Amino acid sequence: MIEVGAHTVLEFVKMQFQGKWSRFSLVQQIGYDVNTGGLLLVVTEDENAAKTTYWFKLAAGHEVWVLEDVVHIPAMCIKSAPGDQLRCSV
Repeated sequence: MIEVGAHTVLEFVKMQFQGKWSRFSLVQQIGYDVNTGGLLLVVTEDENAAKTTYWFKLAAGHEVWVLEDVVHIPAMCIKSAPGDQLRCSV
């Protein structure tokens, strides 16, 4: 699929997919497809080990690609905050 529009590419420490997503793999990368709209949280780490969390809102049909520790997101972040903001579901 060709994604037209804004994109973000980040080197990540961890990610959290909220909502309904499908996962599929190719030879060297993993793709995630948004089924009904979803939220993606990405935690990065700078050279001083300081973490930052970024939030991305994605519409149904968009694909997120992961190759090793790099994520390709067809959107701009809607929010960021210092630290690791990922939380477990209750």
